[in-house]
Amino acid sequence: MIDALAFHEWPSTATLADYLDSGWREIVMRPGDRGGPIQVRSQWLYRNPLGAKQADAWPAEGVPGSDLATLRAQLLDHEGAERVVLGYEEGLLAMGVSHYHLARAVGRAANQWTIAEWLERDERLHGLVLICSAVPEDAAADVREYGRHERMVGVAMGVNGLGRPFGHAAYLPIYEAAAELDLPIVLQIGSDGVSALDSTPVAGGLPATYGEYAAWGVQALTGHIGSMITQGLFDRFPNLRVMVAGGGATWVAAYLWRLDFWFKTNSKEVPWLLRPPSEVFLERVRLGTLSLESPRQPERLATALGTVAGFDELLMYTSGYPSSIAEPPAAIRARLPEGWHERVFGANADEFFRWPGRARRAGAGPDAGAATATAAAQTTSEKGA
Repeated sequence: MIDALAFHEWPSTATLADYLDSGWREIVMRPGDRGGPIQVRSQWLYRNPLGAKQADAWPAEGVPGSDLATLRAQLLDHEGAERVVLGYEEGLLAMGVSHYHLARAVGRAANQWTIAEWLERDERLHGLVLICSAVPEDAAADVREYGRHERMVGVAMGVNGLGRPFGHAAYLPIYEAAAELDLPIVLQIGSDGVSALDSTPVAGGLPATYGEYAAWGVQALTGHIGSMITQGLFDRFPNLRVMVAGGGATWVAAYLWRLDFWFKTNSKEVPWLLRPPSEVFLERVRLGTLSLESPRQPERLATALGTVAGFDELLMYTSGYPSSIAEPPAAIRARLPEGWHERVFGANADEFFRWPGRARRAGAGPDAGAATATAAAQTTSEKGA
């Protein structure tokens, strides 16, 4: 079994102090200040009023997800995962602070901390390169630096630092670096739900309650994915792959139908898009099971998902440990057809990430952009004829 996304967290800025440059360390540690180190984090716009973490996930010291021994006992050994990909939940907040130079410094420290304190202490653990997307060129440099570690198997896009859809050309340096190293991109619910950002986490303005946000937060992610598809990122970078986590899955069918209808009626807007958006989505986008819908009659979930052929190839088990909405494998298995289990709990993630010792998929070569443009121009000419 592979857990494609669990969360580990640093308990305080002091934990990262040894990995910060001396100048940043002096600023955030505030010597002599009785208030202690600065917590370099923004705030979520919405918090679960029933608690954000599992009650039994609190270690003797620190916060849930900060103690390797607790994570081993509750996740690795108890659930029997062969591989676990460690991302961030609270840690994403550090990428949303307005002082983006500081955010980058903290992200770099977090990557070093992950490698030294987690990956090197348990071979079952793998990591995501945490980046501050507000400065794409710097983020790309961090992908290239930390993504070369064989156990860093993807890129955590962090929060939407520029307030633009992730298909925007401003983010191209990040995707180019990820493609070079064959690292997939991970997008999470909450990337637009940070108080320091101008982007809205749902359509139509800010909801009043956590429940509304939890129900509709996937709207931001669907916007990002649609942008990435229609702006031609997946043609520009032939090995680029994206996982969407935290938004459930039943929205996919209607979403793809609408995208394809738009493509059939308005494709001249995007001459570089050479095939229906649904084909691109099914080939390059994967979904984590975190926040997977749970109808009263479980069989209805499979019926809904089955309206998209081959949906079992899209889902990857993501526990979301130690979040309060995390689910063990048994809970997900009970809602999915038995014939899907092999792919959802292992094969899909095995194919998706860049695991140690695997040959890398071919990325975009120097002429990839020109080839795409030529094909697009030819298609446009044929349409005009």
